[in-house]
Amino acid sequence: MIDWTRVTELRQDFGEDDFAEIAAMFLSEVQAKLAEMQAQPSAHPSEDFHFVKGSAANLGFEKLYHACSAAEREAQADSVQNLVEIFHASKLEFLTKTGITLEAA
Repeated sequence: MIDWTRVTELRQDFGEDDFAEIAAMFLSEVQAKLAEMQAQPSAHPSEDFHFVKGSAANLGFEKLYHACSAAEREAQADSVQNLVEIFHASKLEFLTKTGITLEAA
């Protein structure tokens, strides 16, 4: 579900504190975008899928990246709920294994 090699690279490149900030920003932005996409089911342009896909790739959320790629290719607005479920499962695994605690994540 998560590319742990990518996570390790980010931690090494940015240091623990900056990595935690990057992770918090990623989680917040993706969660907000997915909520927006859920609230407006008829307005899911490929740009939204592309944004989530790019964010997922940057932080190593592999399963979310692949699901977004498929949704973007096929413009599957009905796949948003699946993306939300993958995001939440990935987020839980990520936070558990990294030990990062986020107040509002």
